[in-house]
Amino acid sequence: MWKPCTLAVVAVLAACAGTPPNHSIPELSAWSAYRSHMMEERDQGKLSSVEAEERIETRYRDVFGIDPAMEGAFAYGLKLYEAADAGDLSQDEADRLAQARIDEALAHREASLPLYVFPPEASD
Repeated sequence: MWKPCTLAVVAVLAACAGTPPNHSIPELSAWSAYRSHMMEERDQGKLSSVEAEERIETRYRDVFGIDPAMEGAFAYGLKLYEAADAGDLSQDEADRLAQARIDEALAHREASLPLYVFPPEASD
C-alpha cells in the first residue's frame, strides 16, 4: 500500500517541479514579451545571440535590479550563446538550456517574494 502512495506523491511533486513560473506580475510579463521580441530579432538576423542576451539582461536589471539567481542564469546563457555562435552547440540547444535556467531563476524569485504584504492598519 505504501508503494502506490509514494508513487502518487512523487508524481505530484514532479508535476509541480515541471510547471513554468507564473508571469502574473505585470513587469515580469512585459520583460518576458521583450525577451521574446529580442529572440525574434535574433532569429531574423538583426542581432547576434550574444547581443540579444545582453539586451535581455540589461532590461531585466533596469526593471528588477540585480538578482543573484538571474545574474547566474544570464552568465550561463551568455556562455551558451557564445558556444552556439562558435558552432560548438546548436542554437536550439542553447535556447532550450538558457530558457530552462531562466525558468529556474524565476521560480526561485517567485518563491522568495512574499505572497502578500498586509497594508498598515488604518487609524481611527
